[in-house]
Amino acid sequence: MKILYLMGAGHVGSTVIDVVIAANPRIESLGEAWKLPTAWAGEKTERICACGAPISTCPFWREVRTVWAELAGDDDVERLVALMRHFDGSGNALAWPRMLRSRYQPSAEFREYARRSLALYQAVAQVGGKQTIVESSLSPRRAFVLASTPGIDLHLVHVVRDGRGVIWSHRNPAKAAVRRSFQPAPTRHITRYWLTANLQSAFVYAHVRPERRMRLRYEDFVTDPEAVLARIGAFVGEDLSGLLTPERAIRQPAPVRHTPGGNRVRLLREVQVRKDFGWMEQLPAADRAFFWRWAGWLAHHYGYTREPGA
Repeated sequence: MKILYLMGAGHVGSTVIDVVIAANPRIESLGEAWKLPTAWAGEKTERICACGAPISTCPFWREVRTVWAELAGDDDVERLVALMRHFDGSGNALAWPRMLRSRYQPSAEFREYARRSLALYQAVAQVGGKQTIVESSLSPRRAFVLASTPGIDLHLVHVVRDGRGVIWSHRNPAKAAVRRSFQPAPTRHITRYWLTANLQSAFVYAHVRPERRMRLRYEDFVTDPEAVLARIGAFVGEDLSGLLTPERAIRQPAPVRHTPGGNRVRLLREVQVRKDFGWMEQLPAADRAFFWRWAGWLAHHYGYTREPGA
């Protein structure tokens, strides 16, 4: 079971990358796949599939759930959600110690989680008729679980973006126009998050075989998407050429997607790769300086400079 997994901090363009890759008819997009079991469990509001139907009534996901239950041995979605939170839940301080122990001495609970997770990917592949899955959950904890699960051929992509661009994406006032709940986060919180997410990602990256990992910068993708898609295609063994028009929009007609989680881009039929370097002109100098003071050492490791374009 081949999974192309996008890992890293949030606000790095992962949903767009996921959607573009899934324009290849041989690849199924799961987006932020961890949101699927919680949707099945009926938590919070009704989640919408990228096809436009609620996940609870989408024929694709109804069939996937039926096949998953057959492969897993039951339809205990609540158990899958509990195991997911136990091992790779966000904010779970014990998740890393549990996963590290389970990598070398798998507990009964970890083996159950791995078995149920593998069954889900197998069900998606069986129903969709595609043997490669792209997932953009981003979580390094989830990536570590997949890397430790027998039967999964993990191809790991660590997606990075200049942290100042991530700060701007979190704080961009234009988002208030489309999200009433939007609240800009403080620079110090985003800087800490960027460091934590990328250091955890670097740890997972170091534990994956060199031929099964690659690093991708957001800036490279939006500047020359065709070149980056060629790199990813060679890495995962799929032809990703010709997916975009000269205007860098997904070539139509594109395959119907059933992405269950991700930002609103996953719901669009017409998707275009656009550069977002607004932080270079609009992010206050104090915020830029704060980020570089505390995280510049890691940003420099990824090829970024104190002065953009230097």
